[in-house]
Amino acid sequence: MLGVASSTAAPLTAVSAAARVVPAASDTTSENGLHIDAISGRRYGVLRAVHVLTFSGSQYTVKIDLAHHAIDGGEQTPSSMCRTTAGCVAAVNGDYFDLTHPGEPDPGDEVGGIIQNCVLLHTPEIAHQQADLDGQSVSEGLNWSSSVDVNGVSVPITAINQELPMSYVKVHLPLAGTLLFTPPYALRTPSATGWVTYEFTQVDGSTSPTTINTTAELELAAQTEKAVKVTSGQVDISASAGSTLATLQVGDTVTMTTTSTSGCDNIGGHPLLLNHGVVTPIVPADTYMAKPYARTVIGWTASGETVLMTVDGKDGVSGATANQLVSLLQSLNVVTAFDLDGGISTTLYAKGRVLNRPSHGTERPVSTALLVVRSQ
Repeated sequence: MLGVASSTAAPLTAVSAAARVVPAASDTTSENGLHIDAISGRRYGVLRAVHVLTFSGSQYTVKIDLAHHAIDGGEQTPSSMCRTTAGCVAAVNGDYFDLTHPGEPDPGDEVGGIIQNCVLLHTPEIAHQQADLDGQSVSEGLNWSSSVDVNGVSVPITAINQELPMSYVKVHLPLAGTLLFTPPYALRTPSATGWVTYEFTQVDGSTSPTTINTTAELELAAQTEKAVKVTSGQVDISASAGSTLATLQVGDTVTMTTTSTSGCDNIGGHPLLLNHGVVTPIVPADTYMAKPYARTVIGWTASGETVLMTVDGKDGVSGATANQLVSLLQSLNVVTAFDLDGGISTTLYAKGRVLNRPSHGTERPVSTALLVVRSQ
């Protein structure tokens, strides 16, 4: 479901470590350093099922996966993404997304930013918070910059792999700036009056041009005013007809530099809940967090333990509010936490099955998932 952007939040109160909720022995599963608990949230007013998956050490890592495998009728769920990924033992739904066509999730409609394996795949479409999965940290936005050097003139890239024009509730952003499209999302380039798409091939195809903190060389292969789909080994840059790119001829080369301090695996979400033990306030207008909903959360303890938590519920009726989520997380000694997509998307897949009870009875197709994968 699509999240509501919040204003920049400032820390309010420090959080003291609370005693962890200890579930009944029959509600706990532990295997090879992976722990799955079914806990009670009644003391915090949460009456629906709460599932918690935790692990520490170097046995497992959390990885971002995109919905691109052709199974489950072409629609990807957290469980299908896990089943088709070597070493995956568990999965939850990822960032908020919008459905471009009913029942047909498009990985290009992701709301927040995505850096996967050090490659910048997507930049935030609206104000969106981010989680650095490797650094176990959260931030109010994705830190990145990218530009193309055309004969000594720097042309900034202001968006990467965004579907534009974008239209959401109270949000409409027309084509603007210089947009970069690369093969991982296989999107069509924008088509609008006065816009030209410049099709480049990678001179050195071994490194993606959007690999952070690198510079790649590109060669102009063609240009078109039509919407085209990006192919392997190709980078398409769409810009206004009068941009500096218009000075290029087929065969000319340019260099593209992409930088980021946000880490190699970074995903969007909304909102930040805890940051190094400090509660992040929720703006009153954010009714999605003020009302109870099914929730999916990723967090980390002070000792570096990773925590994935789901709360079952029904939109606006049952589940957990932001305050209840924070109380649950504090009881698990979580000091940094981040809310992912929730509602009917909330899913926890582990032990070969979906452990929670999704709102609509079955898993919802999503555009991204977080996978718990055995370390190599």
